[in-house]
Amino acid sequence: MLNEILESNDNVVSNSGDRVVVERDGRYRVLRNDDVLLRRPGANVETYRYNDGSTRAVVTYEDGSTVETVRAADGRVLRRVRTLQDGSEVLLFDDTQEVQQVVVNDLPQVDRDNRVTYRQSDSDALARALAAQETQPVDRTFSLNQVRNIDQVRYLVPEISVDSVNFQTGSAAIRPEEAEELSALGNALRDAIRKNPSEVFLIEGHTDAVGGYAYNLALSDRRAESVALALTEYFQVPPENMVLQGYGEGDLLVNTQAAEQANRRVAVRRITTLLQSNSASRD
Repeated sequence: MLNEILESNDNVVSNSGDRVVVERDGRYRVLRNDDVLLRRPGANVETYRYNDGSTRAVVTYEDGSTVETVRAADGRVLRRVRTLQDGSEVLLFDDTQEVQQVVVNDLPQVDRDNRVTYRQSDSDALARALAAQETQPVDRTFSLNQVRNIDQVRYLVPEISVDSVNFQTGSAAIRPEEAEELSALGNALRDAIRKNPSEVFLIEGHTDAVGGYAYNLALSDRRAESVALALTEYFQVPPENMVLQGYGEGDLLVNTQAAEQANRRVAVRRITTLLQSNSASRD
């Protein structure tokens, strides 16, 4: 699947089998199969390929519900729809719509320290952070691609820093006891999605500055996936409501080039209100 979404102008910087880091037009990007999280035991997956290179994957679960994901030829996830057991559809995001370009200087200037530390928060504080909208209101919405790739857009919503997971250097592994410590977060995410099935949460992976840039980009992406898998497997958080993105060493919590535990982290943001497909949730 990864080979099929590479373009002729892509320079493959690293390939770990499950992910490829490419350099495209001077920018690094990590490519992965976003449907990995959706392939739960008992799920049936059908993939349809089109002449323009795009794909549509339909995952059908044992309870009769489905998740349909449309992906562009370059690998970008464009659209995801969840169909519930009663036949009702929930649009999670839709990047097939026209979108206004982002002028970073026109966005509200926000405090980068708009952050909730997971281990220091009780369940009420966590629920408030997950329910929070933008720190400063903006009169527009964004595509998922813009939220993922423009720092100043995702900074508009609070970050929950998941400090209960301590990644070792070069590792994306989570110990079972660390996964169990995610219970408050997992329960809060599951409850939020139960109340509003269109909720979307960005799971961010980060590294410290030790190691090569491309290596760290892939490693951070695996860290995001590890936490998302733990949230699904231990606490039944629906995987279709989570979007993964690794940022490598590009967003250091502690500004140092040395090995730093605090920079080997995962963070969560509720991006529902930023997405154009969820603009009705503002009302």
